[in-house]
Amino acid sequence: MTEGRAVRILLVRPSHWSPDGHANFDAVEAACAARPPRTGRDDVVLLPELVGGRLSRPDYLARLRALAAGTGSTVVGGSHYDETGAATVNRGAVVDPAGTLLAEYGKRHPYGVEHRAGVRPGSAGDGFELGGRRLHVLICADLWYSADLVRRRAAPIDVLLVPAFSVTQWPAPDPARLLWRHMSVARAYEFMMYVAVSDWHHEAAYDGQRCAGVTGVADPCPSVPGDYFTAGPQAPLWVRDLDFDRLDAFRADRTRRGFTHDRPP
Repeated sequence: MTEGRAVRILLVRPSHWSPDGHANFDAVEAACAARPPRTGRDDVVLLPELVGGRLSRPDYLARLRALAAGTGSTVVGGSHYDETGAATVNRGAVVDPAGTLLAEYGKRHPYGVEHRAGVRPGSAGDGFELGGRRLHVLICADLWYSADLVRRRAAPIDVLLVPAFSVTQWPAPDPARLLWRHMSVARAYEFMMYVAVSDWHHEAAYDGQRCAGVTGVADPCPSVPGDYFTAGPQAPLWVRDLDFDRLDAFRADRTRRGFTHDRPP
Protein backbone atom coordinates (compact mmCIF):
# COMPACT_ATOMS: atom_id res chain seq x y z
CA MET A 1 0.00 0.00 0.00
CA THR A 2 1.33 3.39 -0.92
CA GLU A 3 2.89 5.50 1.82
CA GLY A 4 1.63 9.03 2.29
CA ARG A 5 -1.97 8.58 1.15
CA ALA A 6 -5.14 7.06 2.46
CA VAL A 7 -5.78 3.52 1.27
CA ARG A 8 -9.20 2.38 0.21
CA ILE A 9 -10.99 -0.65 1.68
CA LEU A 10 -14.17 -1.75 -0.08
CA LEU A 11 -16.45 -3.62 2.32
CA VAL A 12 -19.11 -5.69 0.57
CA ARG A 13 -22.37 -6.46 2.38
CA PRO A 14 -24.78 -8.58 0.27
CA SER A 15 -28.41 -8.66 1.37
CA HIS A 16 -29.00 -12.39 0.91
CA TRP A 17 -26.82 -15.48 1.34
CA SER A 18 -27.16 -18.53 -0.88
CA PRO A 19 -25.38 -21.89 -0.61
CA ASP A 20 -24.79 -21.38 -4.34
CA GLY A 21 -21.55 -19.40 -4.36
CA HIS A 22 -22.08 -18.34 -7.97
CA ALA A 23 -25.25 -16.50 -6.96
CA ASN A 24 -23.35 -14.72 -4.18
CA PHE A 25 -20.51 -13.70 -6.47
CA ASP A 26 -23.02 -12.43 -9.02
CA ALA A 27 -24.46 -10.16 -6.31
CA VAL A 28 -20.98 -8.96 -5.31
CA GLU A 29 -20.08 -8.14 -8.91
CA ALA A 30 -23.35 -6.23 -9.34
CA ALA A 31 -22.65 -4.20 -6.18
CA CYS A 32 -19.16 -3.30 -7.39
CA ALA A 33 -20.40 -2.41 -10.86
CA ALA A 34 -23.20 -0.19 -9.52
CA ARG A 35 -20.70 2.06 -7.76
CA PRO A 36 -17.43 2.06 -9.70
CA PRO A 37 -14.74 3.06 -7.18
CA ARG A 38 -11.29 4.48 -7.73
CA THR A 39 -9.22 1.39 -7.20
CA GLY A 40 -5.76 0.00 -7.73
CA ARG A 41 -3.81 -3.12 -6.87
CA ASP A 42 -3.05 -1.75 -3.40
CA ASP A 43 -6.74 -1.19 -2.62
CA VAL A 44 -8.63 -4.09 -1.07
CA VAL A 45 -12.08 -5.52 -1.71
CA LEU A 46 -13.10 -7.45 1.43
CA LEU A 47 -15.84 -10.07 0.95
CA PRO A 48 -17.89 -11.66 3.75
CA GLU A 49 -17.53 -15.19 5.10
CA LEU A 50 -18.95 -18.04 2.97
CA VAL A 51 -19.48 -15.84 -0.06
CA GLY A 52 -18.28 -18.86 -2.03
CA GLY A 53 -20.84 -21.18 -0.46
CA ARG A 54 -19.93 -24.73 -1.45
CA LEU A 55 -18.13 -23.91 -4.67
CA SER A 56 -15.27 -26.22 -5.54
CA ARG A 57 -11.83 -24.77 -4.92
CA PRO A 58 -11.14 -24.20 -8.64
CA ASP A 59 -14.51 -22.49 -9.17
CA TYR A 60 -14.05 -20.34 -6.06
CA LEU A 61 -10.58 -19.19 -7.15
CA ALA A 62 -11.85 -18.51 -10.67
CA ARG A 63 -14.58 -16.21 -9.35
CA LEU A 64 -12.05 -14.40 -7.13
CA ARG A 65 -9.70 -13.84 -10.04
CA ALA A 66 -12.51 -12.55 -12.24
CA LEU A 67 -13.59 -10.10 -9.52
CA ALA A 68 -10.04 -8.90 -8.92
CA ALA A 69 -9.50 -8.36 -12.63
CA GLY A 70 -12.84 -6.59 -12.99
CA THR A 71 -12.29 -4.19 -10.08
CA GLY A 72 -8.56 -3.74 -10.58
CA SER A 73 -8.09 -4.36 -6.84
CA THR A 74 -6.73 -7.03 -4.56
CA VAL A 75 -9.61 -9.21 -3.36
CA VAL A 76 -9.79 -10.84 0.08
CA GLY A 77 -12.24 -13.53 -0.86
CA GLY A 78 -14.28 -14.14 2.27
CA SER A 79 -14.42 -17.94 2.36
CA HIS A 80 -16.08 -21.08 1.07
CA TYR A 81 -16.48 -24.66 2.26
CA ASP A 82 -13.51 -26.42 0.72
CA GLU A 83 -14.30 -30.11 0.36
CA THR A 84 -11.30 -31.09 -1.76
CA GLY A 85 -9.70 -33.14 1.04
CA ALA A 86 -10.95 -35.74 3.47
CA ALA A 87 -12.68 -33.09 5.58
CA THR A 88 -14.57 -29.84 4.98
CA VAL A 89 -12.66 -26.65 5.89
CA ASN A 90 -13.98 -23.10 5.90
CA ARG A 91 -11.19 -21.31 4.02
CA GLY A 92 -10.45 -18.46 1.68
CA ALA A 93 -7.80 -16.81 -0.47
CA VAL A 94 -6.39 -13.43 -1.49
CA VAL A 95 -5.70 -12.64 -5.16
CA ASP A 96 -4.47 -9.54 -6.97
CA PRO A 97 -5.75 -8.14 -10.30
CA ALA A 98 -3.19 -10.19 -12.22
CA GLY A 99 -4.63 -13.37 -10.68
CA THR A 100 -1.64 -14.00 -8.40
CA LEU A 101 -2.49 -15.93 -5.24
CA LEU A 102 -1.12 -13.77 -2.42
CA ALA A 103 -2.34 -15.72 0.61
CA GLU A 104 -4.60 -18.50 1.84
CA TYR A 105 -6.29 -18.74 5.23
CA GLY A 106 -8.78 -20.92 7.10
CA LYS A 107 -11.17 -20.64 10.02
CA ARG A 108 -9.42 -21.90 13.14
CA HIS A 109 -12.53 -22.15 15.32
CA PRO A 110 -15.64 -23.53 13.59
CA TYR A 111 -18.62 -23.09 15.87
CA GLY A 112 -22.35 -23.70 16.09
CA VAL A 113 -23.77 -25.57 13.12
CA GLU A 114 -20.29 -25.86 11.59
CA HIS A 115 -19.00 -27.58 14.71
CA ARG A 116 -21.95 -29.99 14.74
CA ALA A 117 -21.51 -30.72 11.02
CA GLY A 118 -17.88 -31.69 11.46
CA VAL A 119 -16.23 -28.73 9.72
CA ARG A 120 -12.55 -29.05 10.60
CA PRO A 121 -10.31 -26.24 11.88
CA GLY A 122 -8.13 -24.57 9.28
CA SER A 123 -4.89 -22.61 9.40
CA ALA A 124 -4.99 -18.86 9.83
CA GLY A 125 -2.11 -18.50 7.37
CA ASP A 126 0.71 -15.96 7.40
CA GLY A 127 -1.04 -12.92 6.01
CA PHE A 128 0.28 -10.87 3.10
CA GLU A 129 1.88 -7.55 2.24
CA LEU A 130 0.87 -4.77 -0.10
CA GLY A 131 3.17 -1.82 -0.68
CA GLY A 132 5.08 -2.46 2.53
CA ARG A 133 2.01 -2.78 4.73
CA ARG A 134 1.13 -6.00 6.54
CA LEU A 135 -2.39 -7.42 6.39
CA HIS A 136 -3.80 -10.51 8.06
CA VAL A 137 -7.14 -12.29 7.62
CA LEU A 138 -9.16 -13.96 10.39
CA ILE A 139 -12.54 -15.49 9.60
CA CYS A 140 -15.47 -14.41 11.78
CA ALA A 141 -15.25 -15.67 15.40
CA ASP A 142 -11.49 -16.18 15.08
CA LEU A 143 -11.36 -12.48 16.00
CA TRP A 144 -12.25 -13.56 19.55
CA TYR A 145 -9.10 -15.72 19.67
CA SER A 146 -6.82 -13.28 17.90
CA ALA A 147 -4.72 -11.80 20.74
CA ASP A 148 -2.20 -14.65 21.00
CA LEU A 149 -1.91 -14.93 17.22
CA VAL A 150 -1.20 -11.20 16.83
CA ARG A 151 1.34 -11.22 19.67
CA ARG A 152 3.26 -14.05 18.01
CA ARG A 153 3.81 -12.00 14.88
CA ALA A 154 7.38 -10.73 14.68
CA ALA A 155 6.20 -7.49 13.04
CA PRO A 156 3.04 -5.52 13.74
CA ILE A 157 -0.08 -6.00 11.62
CA ASP A 158 -1.35 -2.83 9.97
CA VAL A 159 -4.83 -4.11 9.02
CA LEU A 160 -6.73 -7.07 10.40
CA LEU A 161 -9.34 -8.12 7.83
CA VAL A 162 -12.35 -10.06 9.14
CA PRO A 163 -14.77 -11.74 6.72
CA ALA A 164 -17.81 -12.51 8.89
CA PHE A 165 -21.19 -14.19 8.94
CA SER A 166 -22.20 -13.06 12.41
CA VAL A 167 -25.24 -15.26 13.01
CA THR A 168 -26.87 -14.57 16.36
CA GLN A 169 -29.28 -16.44 18.60
CA TRP A 170 -30.79 -13.19 19.91
CA PRO A 171 -34.09 -12.10 18.29
CA ALA A 172 -32.62 -8.68 17.41
CA PRO A 173 -29.14 -7.90 16.05
CA ASP A 174 -28.20 -5.16 18.53
CA PRO A 175 -26.57 -7.27 21.31
CA ALA A 176 -24.31 -9.12 18.88
CA ARG A 177 -23.43 -5.91 17.06
CA LEU A 178 -22.39 -4.31 20.34
CA LEU A 179 -20.13 -7.24 21.23
CA TRP A 180 -18.51 -7.20 17.79
CA ARG A 181 -17.85 -3.48 17.96
CA HIS A 182 -16.32 -3.70 21.43
CA MET A 183 -14.08 -6.61 20.41
CA SER A 184 -12.98 -4.87 17.20
CA VAL A 185 -12.09 -1.67 19.04
CA ALA A 186 -10.25 -3.57 21.79
CA ARG A 187 -8.10 -5.40 19.26
CA ALA A 188 -7.50 -2.23 17.20
CA TYR A 189 -6.40 -0.17 20.20
CA GLU A 190 -4.34 -2.86 21.93
CA PHE A 191 -2.37 -3.77 18.81
CA MET A 192 -2.42 -0.35 17.11
CA MET A 193 -3.96 -1.53 13.85
CA TYR A 194 -7.12 -1.11 11.81
CA VAL A 195 -9.76 -3.84 12.09
CA ALA A 196 -12.10 -4.05 9.08
CA VAL A 197 -15.15 -6.34 9.25
CA SER A 198 -17.17 -7.29 6.17
CA ASP A 199 -20.43 -8.98 7.16
CA TRP A 200 -23.72 -9.89 5.51
CA HIS A 201 -26.78 -7.67 5.84
CA HIS A 202 -28.70 -8.43 9.03
CA GLU A 203 -31.59 -9.87 6.99
CA ALA A 204 -29.34 -12.63 5.61
CA ALA A 205 -29.65 -16.01 7.32
CA TYR A 206 -27.67 -19.21 7.69
CA ASP A 207 -29.22 -22.42 9.00
CA GLY A 208 -32.27 -20.42 10.10
CA GLN A 209 -30.31 -17.85 12.12
CA ARG A 210 -30.22 -14.18 11.16
CA CYS A 211 -27.00 -12.23 10.77
CA ALA A 212 -26.14 -9.37 13.13
CA GLY A 213 -24.84 -7.19 10.29
CA VAL A 214 -21.66 -5.81 11.86
CA THR A 215 -19.85 -4.37 8.84
CA GLY A 216 -17.53 -1.55 9.88
CA VAL A 217 -14.01 -0.40 10.71
CA ALA A 218 -12.36 -0.03 14.11
CA ASP A 219 -9.82 2.81 14.16
CA PRO A 220 -7.35 3.10 17.07
CA CYS A 221 -6.63 6.76 16.30
CA PRO A 222 -9.81 8.33 14.89
CA SER A 223 -9.72 11.88 13.59
CA VAL A 224 -12.96 12.48 15.49
CA PRO A 225 -12.31 11.84 19.21
CA GLY A 226 -14.21 8.82 20.49
CA ASP A 227 -15.24 7.61 17.04
CA TYR A 228 -13.43 4.29 17.42
CA PHE A 229 -15.85 2.22 15.34
CA THR A 230 -17.57 3.39 12.19
CA ALA A 231 -20.45 1.20 11.08
CA GLY A 232 -21.03 0.86 7.39
CA PRO A 233 -24.32 1.97 5.84
CA GLN A 234 -26.97 -0.53 4.82
CA ALA A 235 -25.83 -0.28 1.20
CA PRO A 236 -24.27 -3.40 -0.41
CA LEU A 237 -20.91 -1.63 -0.82
CA TRP A 238 -19.10 0.73 1.54
CA VAL A 239 -15.79 2.43 0.81
CA ARG A 240 -13.51 3.46 3.66
CA ASP A 241 -10.11 5.18 3.51
CA LEU A 242 -7.39 4.11 5.96
CA ASP A 243 -4.82 6.75 6.88
CA PHE A 244 -1.50 5.02 7.59
CA ASP A 245 0.35 8.26 8.26
CA ARG A 246 -1.96 8.88 11.18
CA LEU A 247 -1.59 5.27 12.34
CA ASP A 248 2.22 5.57 12.25
CA ALA A 249 2.08 8.79 14.27
CA PHE A 250 -0.18 7.09 16.83
CA ARG A 251 2.26 4.19 17.18
CA ALA A 252 5.19 6.55 17.59
CA ASP A 253 3.37 8.46 20.34
CA ARG A 254 2.51 5.25 22.19
CA THR A 255 6.12 4.09 21.96
CA ARG A 256 7.41 7.39 23.37
CA ARG A 257 5.07 7.00 26.33
CA GLY A 258 5.98 3.34 26.88
CA PHE A 259 2.43 2.22 26.17
CA THR A 260 3.17 -0.78 23.96
CA HIS A 261 2.81 -4.54 24.24
CA ASP A 262 5.67 -7.01 24.29
CA ARG A 263 6.62 -9.03 21.21
CA PRO A 264 8.60 -12.25 21.07
CA PRO A 265 12.40 -11.82 20.79
